[in-house]
Amino acid sequence: MATYKLFYFPMRGAVEPVRLLFAHKEIKYEDIRLAGEDWQKEKPNTPFGVMPVLEEDGKKLGGSTVILRYLGEKHGLAGSNAWDNAHLANISDFMMDFGNELVKVHYEKDETRKQELQKRLAEEVIPKYFGKLNELTASTGYLCCGRLTWPDLQLYCVLDYVLKGHPEVLSNFSGLASLRKNIEADANISKWIKERPQTEQ
Repeated sequence: MATYKLFYFPMRGAVEPVRLLFAHKEIKYEDIRLAGEDWQKEKPNTPFGVMPVLEEDGKKLGGSTVILRYLGEKHGLAGSNAWDNAHLANISDFMMDFGNELVKVHYEKDETRKQELQKRLAEEVIPKYFGKLNELTASTGYLCCGRLTWPDLQLYCVLDYVLKGHPEVLSNFSGLASLRKNIEADANISKWIKERPQTEQ
């Protein structure tokens, strides 16, 4: 069995889907959360000077989606053929585009502009992205292959974030609500969610 270390800031953020995967598969790992001087000391040891970083048996890999995909493919949360795996990566890219829209709103400093972006998010962006993702999850409660795959964990964390500002949003997207229930029904993931460190993000 490989030895894993996961390096990230003291928050859920972009790496939480990886932690959910580790929980689901009952894979032991060292959850290393760095801030301030500790992060500055570790930074030169990372592949590209950014986190998250996965260390597996001394080898280091960066990038939240790359790490999630690698572990998903290695531990049975990917497709059964190359086409399915490409489709999963395509779905993940689509969610990353949505994530970029969320980041725009989150970091906007000008209050007037922020309100405009929030209005656009609620009226245009969320319906566009959630509508398509809901189509994918409508029949099985999963994005692909009729079972849990790595982008489902990514989507779960996106929903978690959006629900904080839009608590009723899933009332119009039954497929996404089903995906959320499916993931929370996993005993290992549910245990992690209850016991994980409480952070704002």
